[in-house]
Amino acid sequence: MVRGRQEREAVEFCMGWEPGTSNAHFEAWMTALDRVAGINRAHVTSSVAEGRSAVNGLLPWVRALLCAAMLLSMLGLRPRLAELR
Repeated sequence: MVRGRQEREAVEFCMGWEPGTSNAHFEAWMTALDRVAGINRAHVTSSVAEGRSAVNGLLPWVRALLCAAMLLSMLGLRPRLAELR
């Protein structure tokens, strides 16, 4: 139960922006959260760039190996498919 002056103090605490009020605490928390999110965003951005450069360097080799595997598979299956005719 809220009594007399406590109700006014509670409203001031919840609605005010002065230091020590809930809005001031929330603003400080949001500032810290934005800072952490910025650190994480920068790390993800750099990691994605590193990953893309690593994949782009390997991509021609992967394509060549896949083409070679397809060609060898076709050459290996050709005699078996000829048996079925």
